[in-house]
Formats: sequence, C-alpha cells, structure tokens
Amino acid sequence: MMYGDSMFELLGLAVGFLVGLTGIGGGALMTPSLILLGIGVERAVGTDLAYAFTVKSFSSLIHKRGQNFDSKLFLYTAPPGVFGIVAGYYLLRERIVYGESLTAILGIVLLTVSVLMIYSGIKHRVKTECFACEKYCETFESDGGNAYWLVLIGFAVGLLVQLTSVGSGTLLTFAVLNLTSLKPNRIVGTDLVTSTLLSGFALLSHGSLGNVDLSLAFKLIPSGIIGALAGYMVSKKCSPSTLKMAISASIGLASLTLIAGKF
Repeated sequence: MMYGDSMFELLGLAVGFLVGLTGIGGGALMTPSLILLGIGVERAVGTDLAYAFTVKSFSSLIHKRGQNFDSKLFLYTAPPGVFGIVAGYYLLRERIVYGESLTAILGIVLLTVSVLMIYSGIKHRVKTECFACEKYCETFESDGGNAYWLVLIGFAVGLLVQLTSVGSGTLLTFAVLNLTSLKPNRIVGTDLVTSTLLSGFALLSHGSLGNVDLSLAFKLIPSGIIGALAGYMVSKKCSPSTLKMAISASIGLASLTLIAGKF
C-alpha cells in the first residue's frame, strides 16, 4: 500500500514531538511504524537511522546536555558499541540475518524495551530523589566487574542498533543506571552522545548496503525537527511521565504485532 508524502511528514512530526517531550521512543516508534506502512524491514531500519541521527543531534543541542557528559563512561560504552555495529554489518552483508528473522529480532527487542521502560517509569515514581541523593556520583567510577559488563552491554547495544535501529537509548540507559552510581542526568547526557555516535556509524553502514531511502528520510526529518522543538517547549510546562507509560505500552503492542505476524 502506498501513502502520500503528508502521511510520512505527519509521522515524522509525531515521533519527533514525542522524542522532544519525553526523550524516549524514537527508533522504537519510527521503525515499526514504517513497517506497518508497508516499508520493508531493512529499508525501514536504515531510513530510521537517518531520521534518528538527525533528530538526536538536534535534540542534543536544544536540550544543552553537553555539561552532563562523562568521558570515562563514554569510553567504556561507545567503542564496544562501534565494534557491535561492525559485527551487525557483517551479519547483514552476508545475509545471515535478514527479512523475517530481522523482523522477529526487532519485535523481541521492542518488547524488551517496552518492559524496561514501564519498569523504569514505576521505579522513578517510587524514587524521586535520584537527582539529589548523596549516594550518586558526579563522575563514573569503575567498581568491581561493572566495567566489564558495560563493555559487553555496549557491544550488544551496538549490534542491536545496527540490526534494528533500536536500543541505544533505553537499553543502554537502563543498564548504566543499574550498574553504576553516576547521577542520572549525567547518564542521560552521556548516553545521548553515545547513541548519536552509534546511529551515525550504523547509518553509514546501512547506506553502503543500500538500505537508506533518502527521499523518504527527507520527508521525515524536517517535520521531525519541528516536532522535537515543539515537544521540548511543551516539556517545560508539563510532566510527561504519564505519556511515557503510554508510549511504553504502545511500543509493547507494536512488538507483539510484529512477532505475531511471524507465526
């Protein structure tokens, strides 16, 4: 089924608005939406990476999170993530993972993301002192085996970003929050830089595979930037916590739809 340009422009606007408002759900919303609109899974993933890289870069500027960046945490997660992207590129290039298997992986990842998002939302409501509590650190400290886990998780997230365009936000943030005592605002800022980097590398590799539809991306990106700016402005005037839970449930529903379609 073919859709007019306005359909994709509205989709870019809606997803951009939700990302600007809540800071979550970009890839987890855009990729399954494109698939449901009839775009092939490889093309949907590659095109979403172009959208995600542009909107995340813009969002990082308007949110001004540069002062929250932790270079040590970045070095533990970003380089392994790049190696994960290289591994995923090999799997896609050699057609080891493609088509229905790729869609099934995407569905499982989306379901995992939605569960973690709901869990994090409930946990945040119970513990509201996270930005001020004395037990949180200003800088990342390697404690025991947590650094090794972060390296492994960084690799896994890079692999998933390459295969599905999903994971650099929710999965990595959730892992770092539970493995370190770094202040959450610094985790979010560092993760934003890391996810932008991973999206950029994955975009380059998908471009070399011919999976990026530039004409479709150009329909999504301008309205996505406008939506991100509008969402950011609204976020300063209201609490988006309820909406985050609704988005989580929507991602879960999309994942179940994709998984059910394979059986």
